[in-house]
Amino acid sequence: MNHRAQAAGSDTGRRVVVEAREVSKRYARNWALKAVDLRVEGGELVSLLGPNGSGKSTLLRVLTGVTRPTYGSVELFGAPPKTSNGKRQHLGVLPPQSYLYGELTALENLNFAAVMYGLKSHDDELVEALAHVGLEQAADRQVRTFSSGMRKRLALARATLHDPELVLLDEPYGALDVEGIGWVDAFVGELREAGKTLVIATHEIGRALALCDRAVSLRGGRVVYDGPTSSYEGAVSGATDSVRMEAKR
Repeated sequence: MNHRAQAAGSDTGRRVVVEAREVSKRYARNWALKAVDLRVEGGELVSLLGPNGSGKSTLLRVLTGVTRPTYGSVELFGAPPKTSNGKRQHLGVLPPQSYLYGELTALENLNFAAVMYGLKSHDDELVEALAHVGLEQAADRQVRTFSSGMRKRLALARATLHDPELVLLDEPYGALDVEGIGWVDAFVGELREAGKTLVIATHEIGRALALCDRAVSLRGGRVVYDGPTSSYEGAVSGATDSVRMEAKR
């Protein structure tokens, strides 16, 4: 992690970074989220857990402002997502798909991202960002030639290029081999040391519990557990049974 990131993380403090209140989201007749409350303070690492269809990705899309909630409210850094106060510059997002431009090189992809973030970055700075994720030798290769692991690394470099305070990672371990999974662990560790705030949606429960301070588990769009990772496994099994009984009523 570069010195700029370390300096930015050191003054994060414990202010509220994410505040979601009674967030519900309906698609046609289906409720993807049901009255979800989520409060994340600066410097926390929160794992967002649950099976497919539980609402993890929908919640992250609501937090970023890509999707508007049907009911409820969301604030990032004290303001709604996508407001004009510049707070979104403090947000970095890794979506489940890379959304990289295959016909562009790795360097060109980062250059495009820098323009979108409003950064005045020189090529040597972008190459340094590629070196940080182990892709300096592939700077001039078209992304369409990259493996899934290389794409994931490039997407992480893009998500953190503007040194965001809050980073949302949606399935960062997806389609990775053992080496790639270990690399993501190390990357998350560096973000933690820099004082960043992270919310990580993943199916890798064991890794999430080991890396994060807190677990939030969703079932059927509802929060069934929100607490220390150390207490997750015992608490969530009972909570899941309660949700199943409610669903049968």
